[in-house]
Amino acid sequence: MSGTFTVSAGYQTVDFQSNTSTRVTTSVSGATQRLQTGAQFFSFKLKSPALTRAQAMADYSFFMKQLGQAESFVVTPPEISTTRGTASGTVTVANITSTTPTLSLAAGSKTIPVSGGTGTLLKGDLVKFSNHNKIYMVVEDINLDGSTVDQLNISPGLTTALTGGGQTLTYSSVPFTVYLDTDVVKYITQADGTFRYEVVLNEEI
Repeated sequence: MSGTFTVSAGYQTVDFQSNTSTRVTTSVSGATQRLQTGAQFFSFKLKSPALTRAQAMADYSFFMKQLGQAESFVVTPPEISTTRGTASGTVTVANITSTTPTLSLAAGSKTIPVSGGTGTLLKGDLVKFSNHNKIYMVVEDINLDGSTVDQLNISPGLTTALTGGGQTLTYSSVPFTVYLDTDVVKYITQADGTFRYEVVLNEEI
């Protein structure tokens, strides 16, 4: 891993997308069989504002250190990395109990028991568990009451198992571990002497 990229004011997150790989086989009758063949990952474009030469070279030299797609780094994408809801406080993965027997902390689970915190997390919010780097999307609104065990519905399913009571949930300034999607990184100079660039980043699983 090669550092953390600090996003300054004016940057935009654009073309945010979820990527999955599915093999589809169609029979003579038209029936289809569909099998997911790869892990889901997010990708997005980071678009700079007009930069001075000094600002642009500071960023460009950071991307040079990545050696194209070879290295990964951490970035918190602007605009999308904080909940639209009212959640506050520490949210922790809860233990499975006799009152939550249908929930699971195993890899693949999409409904996670959580406790603590207050307020709401809303559909489309991004979250991260403290024991691994994968980012997940909240797919059902959740109201955290701070005292009982709540059900957090996410997609995709967990890539890494959780331990009840052992991990916390990040829902504000969610950091992505990413890599450049190309070995070519360029910047454009403007007639007014400013610099601009765009990079597409893939989530590292």
